Amino acid sequence: MRKLLLSLGFLVGLTSLASAQCVGVGGVNNAPFPGMNCAMEPTVDTYGFTAVGIIPAASATDIACLTGSATKVIRVQMIRVSGSGTAISVPVTITKHIVANTGGTSSAPVVYALDSASPAGTATALAYTANPTITAGAGILDNGNLGVVATTVGAAVQPYVLFDYLSRGFSMAPVVRGVAQQICVNLNGTTPTALLNVSMRWTEAAQ
Repeated sequence: MRKLLLSLGFLVGLTSLASAQCVGVGGVNNAPFPGMNCAMEPTVDTYGFTAVGIIPAASATDIACLTGSATKVIRVQMIRVSGSGTAISVPVTITKHIVANTGGTSSAPVVYALDSASPAGTATALAYTANPTITAGAGILDNGNLGVVATTVGAAVQPYVLFDYLSRGFSMAPVVRGVAQQICVNLNGTTPTALLNVSMRWTEAAQ
């Protein structure tokens, strides 16, 4: 009987310890320990944009960028690129700029908050149909290949390429600080005859 009570007490202690380790999970960069499942919805303000039907320039470089904020730290959670057109495998790179692009022909997709109670987002988005001037110092963070097919063919084998920074454990998300920095989707000088779609999602916090 004593052993049973000691075992039960040990299990209760483990449960309490696990619960304590879940406190605060859901905020910026607060992740549970590996193997733990904390049932808590993230609370940090989260935003996104989707640019639909981007016509890339010839020898396309940046087709979409997220520009940082003067008042908040931006942490990118997800980037998704899809599209249709003439069959081609498009190399997609994710770059970080320490100096913002200039020039080019661009439009500004609407930035939306995932929670209507959140304040307006402070990061801004651009979608390019003519290549901007990219300054020195842009570094490649990630890459993948998008298999584009014509809409008449049907579903592509790889209908989109996803850069997921949510399931990163203790690794830091791509961070953008200040209005000079950007995270961009770049096509590495290819010329796809396609209509491309880019979605990004990110968080904004004071630090």
